[in-house]
Amino acid sequence: MKKLVIDVNSIVPYFVSGKINGIGRTTLELIQALSHIKDIPFEISLYTQNLKGANAEKAQTCFSCKHLYLRNNERWNKIISHFPLREWITGYDIMHIPHNFEHVRHPDKCVVTLHDALFMKIQETAFGHKKMRKTVPPFIRKCKHIITCSEASKQDIINTMNISPDKISVVYWGVKHDMFFPIKNHHDVELQLKDKFKINHPYFFSVSCNAERKRTDVLIRSFIQFCKTTESKHDLVLIWKNPPFQLLKDIDISGFEKRIHFLNNISDSDLALLYNGATASFTPSSYEGFGLPLLEAMACGTPVVTCNNSSLGEIGADAVVYLEEPIENSIPKIMKIFEKEEIDIASLRDKGIKRASEFTWEKTARQTIAIYQQLLNP
Repeated sequence: MKKLVIDVNSIVPYFVSGKINGIGRTTLELIQALSHIKDIPFEISLYTQNLKGANAEKAQTCFSCKHLYLRNNERWNKIISHFPLREWITGYDIMHIPHNFEHVRHPDKCVVTLHDALFMKIQETAFGHKKMRKTVPPFIRKCKHIITCSEASKQDIINTMNISPDKISVVYWGVKHDMFFPIKNHHDVELQLKDKFKINHPYFFSVSCNAERKRTDVLIRSFIQFCKTTESKHDLVLIWKNPPFQLLKDIDISGFEKRIHFLNNISDSDLALLYNGATASFTPSSYEGFGLPLLEAMACGTPVVTCNNSSLGEIGADAVVYLEEPIENSIPKIMKIFEKEEIDIASLRDKGIKRASEFTWEKTARQTIAIYQQLLNP
């Protein structure tokens, strides 16, 4: 039987600290969904590498776990790529690298998930994009196949790295419908929001980070402008761990500091609660390879406001409200429309739920298996 190994080192932080980034999260969802598929015609094992012995057993899959007791960093991975250590431990025919890049001995035996080509289009120093621009393109040109999560990302990879379209497969991410769904008891949602987060008013919502392309600073400044020009009942609630000091200072000076709430270290269940309680969820990014917050919000029946660029229009389709550029002008206008209830919110909810239902992790897993089979049995 042919053997496929999935490098799941991106999910190790979740087992150690309970924290995980977007790539780790999608990797975890993928392997758990694969585990529920019966009669897979090849063997799957999960590979981890660290000195702590933290392996993939905590992922609770049916797959065997292979572990290498060595440091997992660029220096060590460069060294071991000259020796067949992974090959000895796993005996793989194909290795799946779901985190954009890795130093490997045989890239021609690898399928890599390249989540987007952001680093080729936007240079964000905090995320090492300058370095990725040098290392990733040569690597994926040598790889056997590439998986990406949107048609927009596929086109960007083709255009910026000169990759053949035949070498790239688009597999959309899914959404956890058992976690993100509409909560019918709105009174219970309000009570929980008040008890857990001291939220007492209607609010607009956004999930973000410090990446400049997220444009969350623009969202905040636009909300302040909205508050200055409209007698609003709404607050702004953001999942953002460490907003810049200058932005926090500007919020204090604005006089609306009590209307803007920053939350972090939120569990999936609380995130679903926050989506359900929001009047609308805002994702004003200038670039996304996929846009998972769109799906999560739509699955919860929350109206979504986003931009029609990169993959966002592809994922949102006709189920979301699109901002016009410049967004600092259109955000206050959209907020006012929601404030005055001059939009068919019920229709947006229904369209969002229907659209999100098209994205499941089972579908993602089955499409990924089909790619594995094609590569293992050319």
